[in-house]
Amino acid sequence: MIERRILDGVRVLDFTHVVAGPYCTRVLADLGAEVIKVDPPPSSGAEDARATGSFANNVGKRSIVVNLKTPAGLKVALELAARSDILVENFKPGVMAALGLGYEDVARGNPAIVYGSISGFGQTGALSHRRAYGAVAHAESGWLWVQQQAQGGPEPFAPGVTVADIVTAMNAVSAILAALYDRERTGQGQWIDVTLVESQMAMLSEVARPALGGEPQVAWRPFRHPIHQARDGYVTINLGSDRNWERIAQALGHPGTPRPPAADKANALVGSWVNQLTVDEVARGMEATGAPFGVVRSMHEALQDPYWHQRGMVREVSDPVNGTARVIGSPLHFSRAASGPGRAGAPIAGQHSTQILAELGYQPAHIAFLLASGAVVQQTPSKDAPA
Repeated sequence: MIERRILDGVRVLDFTHVVAGPYCTRVLADLGAEVIKVDPPPSSGAEDARATGSFANNVGKRSIVVNLKTPAGLKVALELAARSDILVENFKPGVMAALGLGYEDVARGNPAIVYGSISGFGQTGALSHRRAYGAVAHAESGWLWVQQQAQGGPEPFAPGVTVADIVTAMNAVSAILAALYDRERTGQGQWIDVTLVESQMAMLSEVARPALGGEPQVAWRPFRHPIHQARDGYVTINLGSDRNWERIAQALGHPGTPRPPAADKANALVGSWVNQLTVDEVARGMEATGAPFGVVRSMHEALQDPYWHQRGMVREVSDPVNGTARVIGSPLHFSRAASGPGRAGAPIAGQHSTQILAELGYQPAHIAFLLASGAVVQQTPSKDAPA
């Protein structure tokens, strides 16, 4: 069994919250990086015990609670940054600099740092002052309009997933890994600027072509994969090439049927065939001929498929609050390295504070002083779980 991970030995200092930032650093943790989550002092209440960000996006990390508004807390954060390879933050532009943790502040003590900033509209430009969530990027990039046109509805509608956050996180991961590679050649780190709105727009590069080419808005035609209703459910089938049409026609019981030249008529014909069959009949026929298809499933139905377990996409990890939890694994697979979460789940805020300080070389008396002053906070899980 392969145990080596590509980012073994790489330390990430994580100042993130909400979705895009924690998702980015979770991917780095899945690749083997040591991720130290710097959390704010928690307020009272059971839910506040969790590290900032969702459980799923904090799996595999350790947490230290630092009050960055105290001189002692800022000193701890800068010492951590000086010993890290990567720093990731997703505050509003200017916040980290105001705290004394901006790129210039950190780079003075660690010129090799790869400093990743994730924001709504960027570190520069006329809109850099604006805060944003994924929903803002969905709206301002034109994606909600594109979805509305594809659905043919009277008004735009919000998607069920914050797509902008996820694609931004993956763009940030790509940029961070590229900067790490560049550092191997130059010895220097750099500041990375990744935004929600630009990441969402980049995702729309293909559907943006008519608008970029000067076509009027009224002439815009949506691209939409057809979804066909079977007798007991729904399936999606792409027409593809003429060879694929032959596979589809044979799979659905109409071998040799000529393909209508117009795509809408061809899709309508496929739909009429699917209407007469059950989902299982469609699936068996399509599998037999090798034609691509997809069964429309609920989230619960999808996760019951053994495929996800066979591929390691469903993992069980420890949970310091509830004992154990199941999480989604990593979609990145390597022939010579492991990926995905290990046994450690997501920490509560400050679960590893004293451990991390000891690793920095702080003596017990100094750690006790930091805890007593509130510059650092330690929290202990309510249930025994692996650290």
